[in-house]
Amino acid sequence: MIEKWPIGVVTLVAEGIVEYTAKHSDLETRISNGRVQAIKGIGDFIFASVSTDSILILRVFKSRLAGLGEDERESAYVQSDKVVFSAEPIGELGKNGFISGAGHFPLVGDNIFAADDVVVERIFSSIGDHLISLGTVNNYDNVHPDLNLGKILTSHIAILGNTGSGKSTTLRALLQKIGEVQSELNPLVSFFVFDVHGDYEGLSFAQGIDVTQTHLPLNKLELDDWAAALMPSERTQKPLLSRSLSIARVLPDHSQIVYALLTKDALENTNQDSLSGLKRLVTKWIKKVFPEDSAVNQDLDQWVLNFGNEEGKQKLVKRVSDFLNDYPYKDVNEIINSVSSDVNFTLNELEEAFEVVFGEEEVKGNNRVRGNTETFMARFRNFKSRYGNSDGILNENHGEELTLKVGDSPRKTKIYILNLVGLDDDALRLVSTYLARQVFEFNKRKFRNKTEKDSMPFDYLYLDEAHRYVRNSADDSSTIFETIAREGRKFSVYLGVVSQIPNELSKVVMSQTGAFLIHRIQNALDLDFIKRNVPAATSGMVDRLPSLPSGTALLSGSAFDIPFEINVLAGDLGEVSKSRNPIQRSK
Repeated sequence: MIEKWPIGVVTLVAEGIVEYTAKHSDLETRISNGRVQAIKGIGDFIFASVSTDSILILRVFKSRLAGLGEDERESAYVQSDKVVFSAEPIGELGKNGFISGAGHFPLVGDNIFAADDVVVERIFSSIGDHLISLGTVNNYDNVHPDLNLGKILTSHIAILGNTGSGKSTTLRALLQKIGEVQSELNPLVSFFVFDVHGDYEGLSFAQGIDVTQTHLPLNKLELDDWAAALMPSERTQKPLLSRSLSIARVLPDHSQIVYALLTKDALENTNQDSLSGLKRLVTKWIKKVFPEDSAVNQDLDQWVLNFGNEEGKQKLVKRVSDFLNDYPYKDVNEIINSVSSDVNFTLNELEEAFEVVFGEEEVKGNNRVRGNTETFMARFRNFKSRYGNSDGILNENHGEELTLKVGDSPRKTKIYILNLVGLDDDALRLVSTYLARQVFEFNKRKFRNKTEKDSMPFDYLYLDEAHRYVRNSADDSSTIFETIAREGRKFSVYLGVVSQIPNELSKVVMSQTGAFLIHRIQNALDLDFIKRNVPAATSGMVDRLPSLPSGTALLSGSAFDIPFEINVLAGDLGEVSKSRNPIQRSK
C-alpha cells in the first residue's frame, strides 16, 4: 500500500507536461516510513492516480511562484504562498510493476502526491535485474536503484561529460560492479578498455595489456586499417593506397620484375611532353632492374633525339624485353594475383611501393600525383619514423603480436585494460581500428559456422577519448566502428564510447547506442547534439546537464526503462581522476 503525501493540485495537462500548484505549507519536510522526506524541487519524482490500481510517475523539471508568468523576469517579486511546478511524465506504476511511457493522464483538479523513498524504490526494483547498482537516485539518498545489467550488456553504451565531470570514474565503477558479479556472466564475456591517458591503470579487478610493448603484423593490416591512420581522400588517395599495399606484398620476391615491367611501360609511353621527361622516368626504373650493369648508362647516353628522330631507344627496349622473357608475367597485376595476400613486408617496402604506384601514374601522364599526395605521404613518413623503429608498434621484432583473441578457452579474467598511453592520433586510429576489426571478424566467422556458434565470445570494446578515433567520416566511407554499431549485436560485439566532445562522435555510432550515462555538459553544440541524438532525454533533462555536480549523471536510452539522475558512488575509484593542486598551503 502506497502512503500518499498530497503536495498540490493539477492546474494544467498538456502533451508531455503536467503543471500543479502547491502551497508552501504542503512542501514542508516530514517523516514517512521512518525516514526523513524532503521536497527538493527539480529532479523530484511525483505521482498522480490515473486508475484504481496504477499511478502516473512524473519528474519535476521547473518551478516558479504562482502569479509569476512564464515571460516575466524572475527578479519581479510577486507575493504568493503558492508555487507552480512543471513535470514530465515518465511511466506508470501498477500491479505488474513499472511500465515506461504514459497512456493515462490526471485531470485538472486531481491531487499530486510526492514520491517518497518507498515509491521510488518500488519503481526501480521492478525494472532492474538485481545485479548491480552504481549509486543513489539524485534527490533520494537512501534509494540505490537496481540497473538492468542484461539490457546494458546487450546495448552499445556512451559515457559523456566535460573534463572533471566524473565519466572515467563512472566507467571504473561500472567495471568494478560487473567484476563483482562475473560469476553470473557467460564464461566467454570479456571487456577491453582502450586506455588513452592511463586513467584505468592499476585496477585490482582487471588485467593490463601494454600495447606499446607489442607489434602489429603488417601483413594482417587491411586497407581500412591503414586508411584510418593515414586518412587518404576517398576518391583519389585511397585507390593509390590500396594499389601500394598490393605491390608491397610482391616486392620482397619480385621487385626487379616489377621495376622491369614499369620500365617497359615507360618505354612504350606516349604521354610525355618531351624526351627528357620520358628519359627521367626510364632512367629511374631501369637502374633498379640492372643496378650493377654499367652498360645501362652507356645505352641511356646513346638514347638521344637527332634532328627530330629518336636514336638508341631500341637497345633499352631489347635489354628490358630479354630480362622479362625469363619470367611468365605480362604485367604487375599478374604478379599480384600470384602472391598470397598474407605475405609479409616491411615499412621500407611499403614506401617503395608508393614510389612504384607514383611511377605508374607518371607513366600514364599524371604528373601531379606527387603534389596531390604530399600531405598523405608526409603523414606516412612521420608514422614510419615514429613507429617503425626498434621499439615501435610496426616493427615485427618488437614484442609479441598484438591480439585480443586467445582461442576458444575462457580467459583468466573478464576485464582487460589496453595501455595506449603515448600513441598519437594516427597510431590510435590504426590500433583501435585493427583490434575492433579483428574482434568483429573473429566473431562473425564463429557465427557463420554452425558448429562454432555456441563458442562465439561476448566482446565489449570500451573506448576512452573516443572522439579522437570514432569520428564522423569526412566522406561517405564507413568505419569498422560504424559497422559494429549497426551489426555488432548479431555477433555479440558491443561498443562503449567515452568522450567529452559528443558532437564530434560518429552519428552512426551514437544513433545505435542504447545506454547513455551523461555527466555535466556545458558546450552548446554538445547539448544540441544530445537533444537530437539521445532517446528519452527530454529538453528539461538536457537543460539540467550544465549544472550537474561532478559524479552525477543522467541515465537515458533504451537500456533504462526510466531516465533518471544518479549520484555515482565510486569510493576510492574517483581518486585517480583528481587533478593535482598547484597551491600549497602552509600549516
